[in-house]
Amino acid sequence: MIGHEVSPETVLVQAGTLASWAADRGVEIVPGTAGQPLPAPADLDAVAVLGSTRGAWDDDVPWLTDEIAYLRAAVAADVPVLGICFGGQLLARVLGGTAHPADGRGEHGWREVTTAAPDVVADGPWMEFHFDSFTPPPGTEVLTWSERCSQAFRDGAHLGVQFHPEITPTGFETWVARWTGTPLEARLPELGIDVDALRAETADRAEASRAASWVLFDAFAARAGLVARGAAEGALPDGARLEPARPEAALPDGAAR
Repeated sequence: MIGHEVSPETVLVQAGTLASWAADRGVEIVPGTAGQPLPAPADLDAVAVLGSTRGAWDDDVPWLTDEIAYLRAAVAADVPVLGICFGGQLLARVLGGTAHPADGRGEHGWREVTTAAPDVVADGPWMEFHFDSFTPPPGTEVLTWSERCSQAFRDGAHLGVQFHPEITPTGFETWVARWTGTPLEARLPELGIDVDALRAETADRAEASRAASWVLFDAFAARAGLVARGAAEGALPDGARLEPARPEAALPDGAAR
């Protein structure tokens, strides 16, 4: 699992419901951080890429070129990739789509989506926090969308999503800590974000969100060969490992990328 500009320990916190799902399904998560040594993609059963405060389109980001090369190596080795927010944008770019700044101000908070694949992505609401978005790669299956942008696409075993299925109340606090004292914190009122209200809503929705996210992770894992679809527990090949996905600086998808 790959995080961004945070420690491997914080990556596990940011993994949220993905980490609890993995523990329940018997999947080993190997946390890593972009820009630091990562396991060879071919040695992994899947790779997950978390959010970041950076732009997946911004080639001036110091570690981005290496992360793109890493994901291309994973794709070339037929290692399934799960991309979340920044990770979904980067996966789109690697597979031939684009990552780019979103029109307007992006999306923030719990939002409904329209889904063509409710067995993978429920209508929601899902946590959104991004200023950037992606154009799905040509020929991929668009699973979900909102009024503003595409929300999920699938290409074989690869799955990219714009929202944050992994969010938990604890993970949300890492976002708040990341915002504190930054220009983004000053923009929150302009974006219509009341941190206390969003914190309370995240707590209220925690169990429903976890359940929906586990459906999504099961769907990815079934295509990836990690677990049988709908597996209750332990239906995972011995030694299956979910590769490091870098969640940038404990902030949802690019502090809103």
